[in-house]
Amino acid sequence: MKLPAFFKKKECKKETLVAAEKEPWENPYDTVRRMGIAGYQARYFDQCKEIWKAKVPASGQADTLQGEMLRQVEKLCYEACDNGNINWDGDFAWFCDFLLESFTNSGTFDSVYLEKLTAVLAVIKRCGEYAADFNAGKIPEEQAEPDRMAYTEEDIYDFLRDSVALVAQKNPQDIPYQKKDFIHR
Repeated sequence: MKLPAFFKKKECKKETLVAAEKEPWENPYDTVRRMGIAGYQARYFDQCKEIWKAKVPASGQADTLQGEMLRQVEKLCYEACDNGNINWDGDFAWFCDFLLESFTNSGTFDSVYLEKLTAVLAVIKRCGEYAADFNAGKIPEEQAEPDRMAYTEEDIYDFLRDSVALVAQKNPQDIPYQKKDFIHR
């Protein structure tokens, strides 16, 4: 199954998210405010609902890129908002990398918007990895910083959901998604 021509690799690769993760630590809520995403309200709820109903299976990975991207956003949101990232593992980290790569390669967004997506996904990944370190005992309880464990406001997840909807608007045809054997979430 071949991707459409517009969906070829572009300059932004996993290294972009890795570079964003290496920036000095900033409170995730401050990062979201600085990026102008704090308080973001979903604009494409109905379209996301349609994608969810038509392209996301009851369990397992989706067959389309649009469905899989939305599924991954929801997995990240649920893990942070409902679980405080207590179950964070490599699947969630991979979702962040995959989403950034997919948003970048879609050709849907300009560099300013991609900078916001990079920052949002870096916030999610940094929080998750901090929570994983805490849960593994690498961070003593008395030194733990709760704000670093999970970003629990809906604004960044609404921003990501809307970004998936924009990719789907630009690409109304189903883009095949090759399921990954190494993903268990």
